Amino acid sequence: MWEAAEQETPDVLASLGRDALKIVIPLGVLVFVPVLMLVALFGGLPESTRATGAPGSITQVPADHLEVMRQTSLSTGIPWQVFAAIAFVESGFGLNMGPSSAGAIGYCQFMPATWAASGVDGDGDGIADPSNYKDCIPAAARYLQANGAPADLRRAIYAYNPSWAYVEKVLAYSAAYGYTHSSSIPGRAVELARSKLGSPYVWGAAGPETFDCSGLVLWVYAQLGLSVPRTAQMQHDWAAPLETAHLQPGDLLFYEGTYQSHERITHVGIYAGGGSVIMATASGDFVKEVPLSDPYWRSHFASAGRPPYWEVSP
Repeated sequence: MWEAAEQETPDVLASLGRDALKIVIPLGVLVFVPVLMLVALFGGLPESTRATGAPGSITQVPADHLEVMRQTSLSTGIPWQVFAAIAFVESGFGLNMGPSSAGAIGYCQFMPATWAASGVDGDGDGIADPSNYKDCIPAAARYLQANGAPADLRRAIYAYNPSWAYVEKVLAYSAAYGYTHSSSIPGRAVELARSKLGSPYVWGAAGPETFDCSGLVLWVYAQLGLSVPRTAQMQHDWAAPLETAHLQPGDLLFYEGTYQSHERITHVGIYAGGGSVIMATASGDFVKEVPLSDPYWRSHFASAGRPPYWEVSP
């Protein structure tokens, strides 16, 4: 329940296939696979080796498509950046919907037989339309989930198009949108929070040297261009609700009843990944990294939420 769902494993399940390849990736791309594997570890690629034409900001995703991706992400735990990357690679967000040379069709380039089995009527109009992003994004999520996502995104993406070069390409574009990139807003938020470990807790303080719990969240995300409400309760109401199974670094954990208050939510921390949360704990104490399993904080846990960092202007 408490661990973030996304994990990457190197399993090569070549037996998992699809009706046909949707895109033929030049074999030369394989030369860059080892370099692309460094994206998550070292915060991106040198400019000269970045994937050509990789989208640089969220503004390149059509706003109405992005909303469907965000909502689908919140309900499935699959990062919206993966949907954005697939949509960009497959059809340029609907600008080229085929059919491909292999016969794939639509916004996410499904083979007709696969669409017949996995298609979704996402907008409730009674038609599962492969050219409609409101249907295709949930359908892509269903297919990825059936093949291991979000726990094993690499395997799931490989099943979507059985080419490891395709997997690396999708993950490289996902990183350009911010997922698993150390310089993304959530990754930088965790780094900033960790930089304040040991800072004294002071009621009403919001940095840069002393903090209360909501003040730490406010200060961290303010450094990244996000306007954050002041109190834990307000931050709870502002963040997008999230199941704990879908936690990613940078998400917020909310607690109740930690002191007497007319507000339900009285405490907040920043999920750091690896089963821990960074928080300014209490008066007389410090900013600490606390295990999610800590009995006191676990007993007061209320809910989780995701800061709307997609609203930050690039």
